[in-house]
Amino acid sequence: MGFKLTFDESNVSTGFELVKEGKYEGTIMQAEIKQIGDNCANNYDVEIRSDFKQDHQGAKIQYNTLWLTSSNSEYAESTEKKRNSVLVACGYTGKKELDMEQVVKEIIGKNVYAYVKHRENNEGKTFPHVTFVAKTKLEGGGNPVSNEDPFANKGPIEVSEDD
Repeated sequence: MGFKLTFDESNVSTGFELVKEGKYEGTIMQAEIKQIGDNCANNYDVEIRSDFKQDHQGAKIQYNTLWLTSSNSEYAESTEKKRNSVLVACGYTGKKELDMEQVVKEIIGKNVYAYVKHRENNEGKTFPHVTFVAKTKLEGGGNPVSNEDPFANKGPIEVSEDD
């Protein structure tokens, strides 16, 4: 069976659109952990969700952070807060010891609310970067109820005496 297609060199993609700075509903798609001295670095990709209307659907954005595991650093407290914020966004609760290799496996597929900023690399190229994640803003931990913008102001809720 032979398949044929028409090729036209003049009709090609000219690149990609830079994801705008802002807040997006996303899903953690890939995650890894690396040891750096006494600390660990957590790298993961967040994909902007396509199951409801928002800009840049399907775009993947990287999040790299050093999770200090040593309490001897001047940054230990702020790093712990940032690390705990990621874990809360991924559904962890309470206070417990966690195996980071297991955590990296468990956070894949978790829906999060991602804060995206632009960064410049050593060659002067600008790229989007996730700077912080929080709990998803969507009902039910990330399942959209409709295709409406979940961040739109719906106005005040009226409560009567019967309520």
